[in-house]
Amino acid sequence: MGKRIKIILLVGILTISAFLRLWRISEVPPSLFGDELDVGYQAYSILKTGRDYYGNFMPIHFHSLAEWRTPLYLYSAVPTVAVFGISPLGVRLPAAIFGILSILILYLLVRQITKRESLGILSSTILAFSPWHIQYSRAGFEATLLLFLLLLGLWLFFKSLRERKYLWLSIFCLVLTPWVYSTAKLFTPILLIFLFF
Repeated sequence: MGKRIKIILLVGILTISAFLRLWRISEVPPSLFGDELDVGYQAYSILKTGRDYYGNFMPIHFHSLAEWRTPLYLYSAVPTVAVFGISPLGVRLPAAIFGILSILILYLLVRQITKRESLGILSSTILAFSPWHIQYSRAGFEATLLLFLLLLGLWLFFKSLRERKYLWLSIFCLVLTPWVYSTAKLFTPILLIFLFF
């Protein structure tokens, strides 16, 4: 597979991925659900006051009406809420961006591990068309940011086996995962132990 063809394929996959994740994102799903509204109001409150809507200054866990929430997705929504307001686009755009970037990082990770360009292209194509990934990339879910940081951390780890400077970036990305989604508090330490061995 020639280098130009690989680049064209990858750009095509990312373009289709962006279309599937961004087309009519404000209308499909048809309205914001409760967790997305919470993200919007918390991000707006941080933007305007530096505090969550309970008055806590720059919290590391957000207390919503029904639960405690991890902070990173909420903070990532602050710039988009600043531009687009508490709207479907303002709340969902970070998830779509992280979803698209995850496809690129998966390509780089698989290519790094297998040394086979074709497997990297195949893996990114499968993720690009995965109904699960499309669904979570089109709503204000933390799952896409978690997957992005996890894939980025793994890619940087495997790069660090040749160039040590990437190791600290890898650790940084993996250590951030519990601040995105609570279940990472269980599996990230196990993954780090596995990578150590």
